[in-house]
Amino acid sequence: MNLTKAGRCHMIGLHADEIEWVRLLVSLLRHADPLAPELARQALEYVQTVAEAARPANDLRPAAKG
Repeated sequence: MNLTKAGRCHMIGLHADEIEWVRLLVSLLRHADPLAPELARQALEYVQTVAEAARPANDLRPAAKG
């Protein structure tokens, strides 16, 4: 990827190697084929469900733990 053209992206809680996956999902959500955005939406729902199931019982994110 050409960083001079795209610029830099910084997000809290996102590793640098995950940015390409986020960009891919956004491009799929904007895709002209109506099936692609729906598939991307279902994939995001699946990821959210898995993340919620893996959440610790105290519901604190690692950065919020003291």
